[in-house]
Amino acid sequence: MKTQKTIFIIEYAKGSDKGFDGFRPDSKPILRAIEEATSFRTEIVFFKPNKKYQLLEYLKKNAHAVISRINPGNLKQVDEYFQFLKALGDTGIEIHTHPDVMINLDFKDILAKLKGTNLGDDESYFYHKFSDFASKFPDDLKKHGIRVLKTNYGSTGEGVYLVREQEDGSIISTEAVNNEKYFYDDIHEFISKFEKNFEEDSEYAAYFQGKTGFVGCRYLERIKEGEIRVLLVNDKAISVVHKKPQEGEFSATLFSGAKYKYESPKENKWKDVVSLTMEGLQDLKPFLAGQNFPLLWTMDYILDYNEDGSDKYVLSEINCSCVGITTELQYAKDVAQVFVK
Repeated sequence: MKTQKTIFIIEYAKGSDKGFDGFRPDSKPILRAIEEATSFRTEIVFFKPNKKYQLLEYLKKNAHAVISRINPGNLKQVDEYFQFLKALGDTGIEIHTHPDVMINLDFKDILAKLKGTNLGDDESYFYHKFSDFASKFPDDLKKHGIRVLKTNYGSTGEGVYLVREQEDGSIISTEAVNNEKYFYDDIHEFISKFEKNFEEDSEYAAYFQGKTGFVGCRYLERIKEGEIRVLLVNDKAISVVHKKPQEGEFSATLFSGAKYKYESPKENKWKDVVSLTMEGLQDLKPFLAGQNFPLLWTMDYILDYNEDGSDKYVLSEINCSCVGITTELQYAKDVAQVFVK
């Protein structure tokens, strides 16, 4: 039997994440690092829905492992792509990151599923259907006065809203991606206008059943200080990134003008957040469906206070479908180490 000695990166031809040559700027550096550290050959291929069966056969014949470098937000056929990756994995090829893991960790409903663990916040709630949202959200907003709503699947701040109730009962909703504000006379108007954001489950979806909806979370004032991102390769923390939002904005994404600062996870000031992350891996293990931890992924936190006034880190999201390292290409070497036998 022929030994399969090639590691492939799978990209998608469209999207805003491409360099001048049509590839993601971090794809070739990752593959170069793998070739330097191992005896594997490497290659980049493109996923085209109308040629997926030809690609499947080509990879089955030649691949030792595939690394998915597609931002699912660029794909119309995300569920189809996840099924493609699973079919590939079922033939014994290593999939980084496996779709069973992405579907569990990369969606915001993981925040509600982690309630009762060190990583979870008990005030998080997943509104899967609009009827649930219409009946429960008004009480949640009344209780806190302010809530964050995050679409279950999204990136770059899209589909994230800060909802605040004013003293006169009117509602202000701010969208994270552009800091745009919307005004509503009362909670009833807000609820009725928000209905359009809820999508129906597709009857054809294998992976995405039960995944539409919004997660409601506490608003944490200390978002002004930025988000703390722990960057990981499998179960190893390789960097801590301080993501500082622009003045007056509550989103800490690059798209909203935030500044990113990468530091070593060994620095003493990050000891608590790295410890929380490492211990939290045990709470995440049941969601891996028997697969490995993601190849390159992040756990993002917002600061809060414990009762004694000390810092508390609250998990705000996990990203594991296509984390970029374009500005920090040295981490390609850490990714390559996963393939060293």
